[in-house]
Amino acid sequence: MKLLDRYTHFSFDLDGTLVHTIPEYRFFVVPKVVEELGGRIIENRDVDRFWFESGRDRIIKQRFGIDPEKFWDCFHKHDNPEERARHTFAYDDAVPTLDALRAAGKAVSIITGAPHYVASLEMEKLTDAPYDYFFSVYDSGFPAKPHPGSMQVALQKIGKTQEETVYIGNSNEDVYYAQNAEVGFIFLERKEHEVAFTGNLVAHIHSLNALLTENI
Repeated sequence: MKLLDRYTHFSFDLDGTLVHTIPEYRFFVVPKVVEELGGRIIENRDVDRFWFESGRDRIIKQRFGIDPEKFWDCFHKHDNPEERARHTFAYDDAVPTLDALRAAGKAVSIITGAPHYVASLEMEKLTDAPYDYFFSVYDSGFPAKPHPGSMQVALQKIGKTQEETVYIGNSNEDVYYAQNAEVGFIFLERKEHEVAFTGNLVAHIHSLNALLTENI
């Protein structure tokens, strides 16, 4: 059976899955915040872990040596939307895949943990690609991923069940989110950072094109 035929609802993470913020941006803004607050970066990998993994407050406290509340206040000051937009691009396979899924009659949702000001500029990079529902969890009043509340809302909004749904993402936060929501999970590994997680996968892919062609 093809992945395309197994599900009627394909739900996507945004940053690192549909759009790409080049590494130079995070390796500029995160160290700048850490230095300003008198912290330290032990390993460059910690910047990737902060950017992509769950438990960011723990990483900020344990690895950067900074109070998370102070870090976030400073980070949002330096995370300039215009600069981030200049360093963010849609992946080549993103818009064609969303177009193909809708052409095949599939429901499409996009659920991101990014703040709305970031999510909005990232969505603009998708150049009006079709989707049925978009949810920016950070500003919604719902608990952040991996809490499943935002997925439950998406399912209600578009009238789909957990069994009909698969979530596609690129981080450990995404797999835990899918597990908590009791939907399928497809790990999209673009080989841009190390990912360590345990859990059941529907598939492990390296391009969104596989959603249209790969058998399981």
